[in-house]
Amino acid sequence: MPSKFRVVSPQGELPAKATRSLASRPDTLKGKTVCEIWNGGFMAETSFPIIREMLRHRYPGVEVVPYTEFPLVSIGSLHPATQKDTLEAVRSALLEKGCDAVITGNGG
Repeated sequence: MPSKFRVVSPQGELPAKATRSLASRPDTLKGKTVCEIWNGGFMAETSFPIIREMLRHRYPGVEVVPYTEFPLVSIGSLHPATQKDTLEAVRSALLEKGCDAVITGNGG
């Protein structure tokens, strides 16, 4: 009697997810509100102030809301048990601050 075997890759397979397009980029940051989100990684306390100053110099009237005014988005906070609450807290804070653009990383 012939046997059937199913071969499964040890790398696994990611389930297909529906995709959606990203929001369009603003044509300029002049007069816009830019918000910083930190993941607890590489030296934000050093690099974000430098980025802020560079943005203010290059784009008159830009308002930069520092990462300290937003929830920390660490790997741990994105655990399936807490991810929904973390992302909702960030979304609410971004809306409250009127963000036109977000910096979500700072190198590393």
